[in-house]
Amino acid sequence: MTEFDSVIPAGGTGKLTAKIKTTTTQSGPVAKSIGVTTDAPGAERLTLNMTFKSVPAVAVLPRAQLTLNGVVGDEPTASLIIRRFDGEELKIVGVENTEERLVITAKPVSEAVQIGRDQAVPGDILLVASLAPGVADAEASGRFKIRTNHPDSEVLDVSYSLRVRPAIEVRPNQVRLLLQEGNTSGRTMLARVQHNLKGEFKVTGMTPSNPQLFRATMADGDTKQQVHSVAVMLQDDVLPGSLANRVLESLVLTTDDAAQPQLIIPVLIEPKALRKPAPPRPVE
Repeated sequence: MTEFDSVIPAGGTGKLTAKIKTTTTQSGPVAKSIGVTTDAPGAERLTLNMTFKSVPAVAVLPRAQLTLNGVVGDEPTASLIIRRFDGEELKIVGVENTEERLVITAKPVSEAVQIGRDQAVPGDILLVASLAPGVADAEASGRFKIRTNHPDSEVLDVSYSLRVRPAIEVRPNQVRLLLQEGNTSGRTMLARVQHNLKGEFKVTGMTPSNPQLFRATMADGDTKQQVHSVAVMLQDDVLPGSLANRVLESLVLTTDDAAQPQLIIPVLIEPKALRKPAPPRPVE
């Protein structure tokens, strides 16, 4: 937003005031430009460049964002540094967090500790995010608020991203089979079954929910290993025209891994008609 003198007399000077809005946690160099239009011959268009350094009242380092990635059985954590720049004591008055799977704790820093590329020093507050006890696989994102004792920065917004993967994961997470005239490749699809903790396991069984429609086989044998390939395919007698609408079935895999003895893979069987070519345009 700018405020300016709209009329400047010949030989005189004018004043332009620029107001730039920053966030409460923004820090570091900022560059902005303003375009000025005048009726002066040869100076109809001017560009004013401005640079400054933003220093927040309370900073969140390295940035106001928490990312927790892990696997079921891990205990992933993420940390942020909260710092006040005016030399006064920093206090966290409260944390407003509606994500029950995320536990946020704040503690004063008593001795220097390295957090990524930043160093927390005495006087800072260390904000630590961890998983709530008993959390299984989860995927979520959102924001929470930190309340401080600084009058000019009473509320800090922090975004979070949470992803906890199962011990054994299937990719893609849904098998899609196509029932289409002339498209034999769409009748079979490979699914990758991977142990995210790099453990070796064995697929001990495969049960289709509708064996009249599809079946599954191991594409790489039945040995114990970290990654398996499962081929899911339509039955030979399921032909185009057999289904009028798409059908959602499932394939149940059993494993010898105690942490995840069973996996369920959605199987979407989709009949698709061939796209008819457009009729030729009449010759005029």
